[in-house]
Amino acid sequence: MDIKRTKIIATVGPASLSKKALTAMAGEGMNCARINTAHGDFAQYEAMIKLIRSIPTISTMPIILDIKGPEIRLKTRDDIPVKKGTHLSLGFSPKKEPYCSYDFFQEVEVPDTILFDGGLVQGTIIRKIPEKKQIVVEIHTPGILKNNKGINLPNKSLKIPSLSEKDRDAVRFALKHKLSYIALSFVRTKDDVINLKNLLGNYQGGIIAKIENKEGVDNIREIIAESEGVMIARGDLGAEIRQEKLPLIQKGIIHACNQAGKISIVATQMLESMIERPTPSRAEVSDVANAIIDGADAVMLSGETATGKYPLQAISVMSRIAREIEDTLAHNISMDFPGSVSEEMTKSAYTLALRGKATKIVCITRSGFTARLIARFRLPINILAVTDSHMTKKKLDLVWGVNPLVVHELPVQAIIPSVAYLLYKKGLLIPGDKAIFLGGVGTSEEQVVNLIEIHTVLDLLRYHGRI
Repeated sequence: MDIKRTKIIATVGPASLSKKALTAMAGEGMNCARINTAHGDFAQYEAMIKLIRSIPTISTMPIILDIKGPEIRLKTRDDIPVKKGTHLSLGFSPKKEPYCSYDFFQEVEVPDTILFDGGLVQGTIIRKIPEKKQIVVEIHTPGILKNNKGINLPNKSLKIPSLSEKDRDAVRFALKHKLSYIALSFVRTKDDVINLKNLLGNYQGGIIAKIENKEGVDNIREIIAESEGVMIARGDLGAEIRQEKLPLIQKGIIHACNQAGKISIVATQMLESMIERPTPSRAEVSDVANAIIDGADAVMLSGETATGKYPLQAISVMSRIAREIEDTLAHNISMDFPGSVSEEMTKSAYTLALRGKATKIVCITRSGFTARLIARFRLPINILAVTDSHMTKKKLDLVWGVNPLVVHELPVQAIIPSVAYLLYKKGLLIPGDKAIFLGGVGTSEEQVVNLIEIHTVLDLLRYHGRI
């Protein structure tokens, strides 16, 4: 069976907001829906969630709510065409349009660089006018400044709060609707993630830290430690950091996530030309392929599926690229250094799977920890993750190569044969499979792997009188 192991996240918007479109996109390989709170309002987000959950084939699909975080956006009623040499006055309140969504007047100097719309329009601050609380920007690259587009100030560490009031409303919204993930934009340090955790309380979903500036890159290991995963958001990151540095930064972040058993997502402009065209450029195909080769768990589509003309084709292209190269992947996990007991157990399971010619891996997991650790090794083997938690199932839907399923209650006695029989009855294991079973068994500790067994399914079930 031709199984796609790389997960695809699709941003939902006007181009995909129908039962027919979403059903077709799921059929082509969409694994997760994203709602971007930079656009729209809560009534629209609620309608999106209700639509997704009303479609039987995708009703349990994970949903990411992407909240704005400490970002800055341009506010203007009308588009503003600018040429090289244009002097543009910017204010910091609605009374002085165009204006910035965050007041950084005291935090910038002449001649700081300022970028608009992911760096498409570039300029320099040439003057500050204290009596008007305005800055004057000289434009270096022509373009059109549009409402709600991002503003970047490279190499500036601003005091902007990590969560706006709308973000706090979005967090309450995510809790109310039991969404699987919250993606926090412009994460700079672990404290941004901790602040969000404190607001979330006993939230069972995951936090995805979006890396979009140099400060986030510099603090990546501590951010990974506090997060469920990381999204490499290359639009703003490419504006903050020289673009030629991005490929190695991407590889480094993905490797760090893989090593820690955390989710890695590559996003922004992956198939950008497909917003307007039915086929991608060759460079875009290589970009998607290289993200997967680097070790990304998931690749994400933004405008391609939210507002583009060809959302279904974009999903199809990504799926075909993934299937073409997944069986050739090699993991990037450091095997020579001792890790925790759980890490060493999954290393052993990886070696056993290769040498024992295993055809399936079965993870018994409550939190998803076991499945995430074994998935790091990018084995060309289907990973079945059995859990008694619906939220864990949804979170594992974003992990490379993992096929999660929920059982009402994990067995306590004879757990391996019981799980094997359950999967056999569902057609997920066949008698000829040689399966590796692993998980945390006989312990009250969380996130522990302490058991590995390898069995031929027919022999296991016969021995225990199941068939």
